[in-house]
Amino acid sequence: MIKYLTLKSIHSILFVIVCYSFSIGQTKTGLEQMFRCSLNDSKGNLWFGSGNGVYGYNTEKNDFTHFTKSDGLSDNFVSAIIEDKAGNIWFGTAKGVCLYDGKSFIDITKNLSVFNIEINSILEDKNENFWFGTNGWGVYRYDLSADTAGGKSITHFTTKDGLGSDAVQCMLEDKSGNIWVGERAGSVSRYDSASNRFTKANGDGCFSSQIMSILEDKTGNVWFANLYNGLCRYDAKTGDFKHFTDKEGMCHNNVTCLYEDEKGNLWFGSDSGKSGTQGGGLCRFDGKTFTQFTTKDGLSNIDVWTIVEGKDGSIWVGTKGGLFRFHSPSGRFVNYTHKLN
Repeated sequence: MIKYLTLKSIHSILFVIVCYSFSIGQTKTGLEQMFRCSLNDSKGNLWFGSGNGVYGYNTEKNDFTHFTKSDGLSDNFVSAIIEDKAGNIWFGTAKGVCLYDGKSFIDITKNLSVFNIEINSILEDKNENFWFGTNGWGVYRYDLSADTAGGKSITHFTTKDGLGSDAVQCMLEDKSGNIWVGERAGSVSRYDSASNRFTKANGDGCFSSQIMSILEDKTGNVWFANLYNGLCRYDAKTGDFKHFTDKEGMCHNNVTCLYEDEKGNLWFGSDSGKSGTQGGGLCRFDGKTFTQFTTKDGLSNIDVWTIVEGKDGSIWVGTKGGLFRFHSPSGRFVNYTHKLN
C-alpha cells in the first residue's frame, strides 16, 4: 500500500531542523572501523562512511576530518553517501538521513516517518526527488513535484507496491530514467512511473543472492553485484541479461561493490565469504582481462565494501578493516589505516 504523508516545503525543513552546527570537525591522523560507502564530491574531496561516523579527505591539504554523532550526524553508522545537484552531501545512517551543507548537519528525517529507520541507499532522480532504500521498510520517496495540502509529499513503497523485498540494499537511475532497486532477498525491481508501482525484473535466472550494488557503465550497460553469485549485466539495447562468474574468468563470485573509473575499467570488491575462506580482495576488468589484488598487493584486509576514484586517478578501497589507496607506479596498495587517537 502506498502511504502519503505531508510536510512543509523541503527547503524549510533544511533550514529549520538542524542537528548541531560546527565549523571545524575533529581532525584525526588515522582511520579505523569498517568502511561501507564513499563519494568523490564536485570539489574533488573524498568522503568515507564507516561504523564510526564519516571521514572527509581534503585532497589539497592531504588530511582527514572525522565527523560523528557529536558533530551532527543522526547516527555513527553511515551506509550511504551522495551529493545532490546543489552540492549538499547526504548521509544515510542507521537512524535516518542527514544533510551537510558545508557548515552544519541537518536532520531532514527527524520529524518524519523515516526517522530512526536504517537507510542503506540514497538516490536523487532527474526530477530532483530523493529516494531512500531502507533495511526492512521498503523505499521512501521525497516527491518535490507533488504538492499536497500546501506541503510536499512522501511516498512509501513496500512489497505491496511491487517490490521484491522490503530490505533494499542499493538503487540506481539509469540514463533512460529507469529506477532500479537491488534487494537483499536476491531480487531486483524496476519502477514504473505510469502505474507508480515496481515490477520485478526476471534477470533470466541471473539474480540468486543479495544484490549489493548497481552500476551503469559508460556504454549504457547496467551491472548488478550478486553477493555470492557473480555479476549480472543488463544490455539496455536488447533487454537481455548476461551472467558472469568465475567460469568466465572473474576473480570471485562474492561481489560486494562496483565502480567504473575514468578510463572505463570496471572494479569490483569481494569478501571472503560466509566461512572466511572464499578468497576476497579487489578485481579490475579492463574489458578483456581480470586482474586480482589481495594481501600480496598490500591489502591487509580483503573484505572490500566500497571503491572510489580520487581526482588524481587514485583508486581508494574501503574494507572491513580499513582504508587503502592504490599506488599505480608500484601496483600496490598503501594502507591509510592507523588507530584513532
